[in-house]
Amino acid sequence: MKVLVIGGDGYCGWATALYLSNHGYEVGILDSLVRRHWDQQLCIETLTPIAPIGQRIRRWRDLTGKSIDLFVGDINDYAFLNSAMHQFEPQAVVHFGEQRSAPFSMIDREHAVLTQANNVIGTLNLLYILQQDFPDCHLVKLGTMGEYGTPNIDIEEGYITIEHNGRKDTLPYPKQPGSFYHLSKVHDSHNIQFACKIWGLRATDLNQGIVYGVLTEETGMDEMLINRLDYDGVFGTALNRFCIQAAIGHPLT
Repeated sequence: MKVLVIGGDGYCGWATALYLSNHGYEVGILDSLVRRHWDQQLCIETLTPIAPIGQRIRRWRDLTGKSIDLFVGDINDYAFLNSAMHQFEPQAVVHFGEQRSAPFSMIDREHAVLTQANNVIGTLNLLYILQQDFPDCHLVKLGTMGEYGTPNIDIEEGYITIEHNGRKDTLPYPKQPGSFYHLSKVHDSHNIQFACKIWGLRATDLNQGIVYGVLTEETGMDEMLINRLDYDGVFGTALNRFCIQAAIGHPLT
């Protein structure tokens, strides 16, 4: 089975790409590598130095004999994305390729616009390509539990049954995002749901909790395969950041 991992150079994407490749899937990585550029822009860096993507993939092939195809470009570039999809012809797409930091999205107007444009338009481009030429391809999209906010009732699995003024219906669970990043994920979820409804696409929209840690069976095979571990105030995933701060006796922030 051929699986394209969009955002495959990132924290979740790299570990996923290696896991799938190690378990017999034919894997492609599509990434603009812009996350590395943002690190330089913001003068931050991963605690665990990461090798360039080309070197990572070559080392994986040397160790396992398994090849991973690489497509470098922006999913907001429809022509590029369309070309990569037709070249690789995936049966499933795992979509991590979004700006994933709430603090980044709240820095100023430019960062809010960048986040929403990158995330929403990129996913829309992908949905249209799936509808036009890959209707049987399964989309697996990473969302966030942050779409729901912190309501004072149980968060249901996507939908909630409501009775109001004597009538009853099952509706999408209300969402209360807390940043322009989280809002972009809500827009993605609505767009994906709508595309599935009108076009019959197959999609799994994951609203996961905090992802943490740095080591998997695959990333631990060699120093050049190690994953990034962000601990800064912009991209530092909360649990990773708290663990590092606690380890050095720094107040949790």
